[in-house]
Amino acid sequence: MPDTWASAADVLTYTGETVPEDAMPRAQAVIDIESGRLFEDAERIGSRDRYWLKLATAYQAAWQKDQPDEFVRLDVKGTGSGQGSQQGNDSWLILGPHAAQALRRVSWLGSSSLHVRAPGESPRRREPTGEDGDPGTWRPIGG
Repeated sequence: MPDTWASAADVLTYTGETVPEDAMPRAQAVIDIESGRLFEDAERIGSRDRYWLKLATAYQAAWQKDQPDEFVRLDVKGTGSGQGSQQGNDSWLILGPHAAQALRRVSWLGSSSLHVRAPGESPRRREPTGEDGDPGTWRPIGG
């Protein structure tokens, strides 16, 4: 069994759902695609980001369990029945809602808003620590 961000035991812990261990690589693959990171790069990823990836994978595995047509369905453009169905965002049919929330918290996918420093807070800069667009870690300027 390949290494994954989360295990079937994590799925039970965080969601209360039971999934077979062989479901984890399928959830992992979706999270890898959505996050742009591979488990093989785990040592280059900070502990907070690894935590959010673990939650995302656990939530995804629980969600996928109840999506038997996940790998064969088509995007919805509309319905002729007048019920007002419409297409969602790019990942709405493949990514569970809680998994999407967790992925929004990883450093490279989260908010790019400007941080306003508090009085006395030292300025910080991002130093690249890897390749493939890895944003690196934040370190104090001059420190």
